[in-house]
This record gives sequence, C-alpha cells and structure tokens, in this order.
Amino acid sequence: MSLVNKMLRDLDARRVGDDERAALPPAVTPLAAMQESRGLAPWMLLGAGAAILAAALAAWNGYRESSMPQSVAPAQPAAMTQAPAALPPAPAAPVPEPPPAQSGSPSLRMAEALSSPPMPEVPRAPAESPAAPKPTERRSGETLARPAAPAVAAKPAPTAEARIDKQPRLPSAAERAEAEYRRGVLALRQGDGDGAAASYRAALDDYPEHGPARQALATLLIEARRFDDAEELLRRGAELAPVRLASTLAWARLKVERNQAAAALDLLQKYAAAGERSAEYQGFTAALLNRAGRTGEAVEHYQAATRLAPAEGRWWAGLGIALEAGGKTPEAREAYLKARSLPGLPADLAQHIEQRLR
Repeated sequence: MSLVNKMLRDLDARRVGDDERAALPPAVTPLAAMQESRGLAPWMLLGAGAAILAAALAAWNGYRESSMPQSVAPAQPAAMTQAPAALPPAPAAPVPEPPPAQSGSPSLRMAEALSSPPMPEVPRAPAESPAAPKPTERRSGETLARPAAPAVAAKPAPTAEARIDKQPRLPSAAERAEAEYRRGVLALRQGDGDGAAASYRAALDDYPEHGPARQALATLLIEARRFDDAEELLRRGAELAPVRLASTLAWARLKVERNQAAAALDLLQKYAAAGERSAEYQGFTAALLNRAGRTGEAVEHYQAATRLAPAEGRWWAGLGIALEAGGKTPEAREAYLKARSLPGLPADLAQHIEQRLR
C-alpha cells in the first residue's frame, strides 16, 4: 500500500491526464480526489469508531455479568468504566492504509466481538414451591382460617318474673330435726340433760322418723326411770316403718329390764318380719326362747344369727349354750371353740365358755 500511495503522489505532482489515470488499477484513487473528501472522512471515522467501541463494551459487560454469580457484582476494569477518548484527526496528506488482517489487531478483535457476541444467560427466577402460597394468598388464608370472634349474646331484657326476688329455701323437716338432734347431743355433753331431752322432743315433733333422736330420748327416760314414758315413746316408733326395728328391740329390752321376758318375746315375734335380716333381732329372740325352754327354736334363731354375722362371738356362744341344753354336747363344744376364737366376746360369756370347755 505504501507503493501505491507513492505513485499517487507522483501523478499529482505531474498532473497526469485522464489517459494515464485510466491506466492505473481501479482501486487506486488519485490523491486529489481523496483530498476532496478529506473534510468528511475524519468525522465519519470518529463516529463509527465510537459506535463500535460502545457496542463492544456493552457486549463485554453482558458477557461478564452472565458468567459471574448473581450475588457478586462484576468488577469492571478501570479502562472500561471511563468514557472513550476522542480519536485524533486523520493525517491530511496520506490516505490511511487499510489495516492488515492480523489476528492481533484491536480493530479485528473488536469486529469479531461484534460479529458473534456471547449471548448472556438470562438468570432464571427460582421455581416457586407449589405448596407455598403467595403472600397475599397466605394472608387471605390466615384471615379465613382465623375463627370468627364469638358473638356476644345479648342479655335478654329482664322480665317481670325475673325481677321477682326468690325466697330463700327453707330447711326441710328432716333437716330441722337433724339440727335439733345435734343441739341435744351438745347439750348432753355439757351435762344439760333437760335441754338435751327438749331438743330430742323438738326433733321428733318436726320429723318422727328420726331414729337417733327417738333412741336418745328413750335412753334418757329409762335412766330417769320413767319406764312408762319410754315404752310409750318406743311403741309409737314401732308403728313407723323406718324406725320399727330399732324401736321394737329397745322396747323388748325395756320389758326384760322390767322382768317382762314373756311380753318381750311376744313383742319380738309380733314384729318378726322387721327383724328377718337382722342378726341382733335373731340373737335376742334366740336368747328369750332359750330362757323359755324352747331350745330347738333357740338353736334355729342362733344359727340364723351366725349366718348373718359370722364374726360375732356372742351368737356362737349362745348357740353352744342352746345345743348343750338340747343334749348336743359335741356340737356345743365346736360352737364354744368358735366363739373363743373370735374377738370382742363379753367377759361373762368368755368365763362361761372356759368353764364348759374344761
């Protein structure tokens, strides 16, 4: 190319004609023609170079950003971050030679970068979990899942019936009788027998079926040797089913104390249905029958008593006495041995058994 430029200068110097110009190769342009366009060439070259450099910088930055991790910002070289310097104007005299196609030329490297720039990878958004709801949907779900506040029931307007004050519940007759009985017990502990008797009577006036009050008052009357009043009190109790058994037994004992054993036995047999399931009734009746010489019947009642209360030694001792009185000594000895083996045997019965076992 330097040889061609030298020939162009020589032609201009000699002012060759058109014939000589035609003999030159078609690609050779006279220097005068080149100088005519010299005013526009530098600016066109400057604009084209700036455009190429900007496109190359953009492609290079895109490539660096796609190849680096998203969390780390790509470090731009200092030469890239500065604006490109203005190109110096082209020399006026010589025609710029076309650059040789060399691999190391910056223009060629720039052209190659523009011709096939690497496509930056578009970062993919992380896949959303199908189970994870969107924030708006989650808030909506929470609102729907939140239980509604319980509606406060409006208090009904007070009616005329609700405004009426209810009277306090009065104690029943049984409750009043129990309270009087407890006062009587307290008075008796304090040594006030008359006050205790008055409280027991008040309890029976309120509730005649109160058994403890009737028994306690009968005891006070017997201790005071008011036997007739005590029998009358127990007789009225024998007419009441809830206290019939206890009143009958106490009434029969009172008759025995008054030496009326036969009358006591008749009384027990009269109310036999009340004592059918009572070991106390069966044993007391057996003792009166044995005293009356009716040993066979006495054995039956004693046996009934031992079946109802097998751990009670009195009934085994009484059974032994009745069997021995009936001539059944071996059976009587077995009953005595059974009575001696049980605790709580009265002293007089224990002494009698020891004598019979010798």
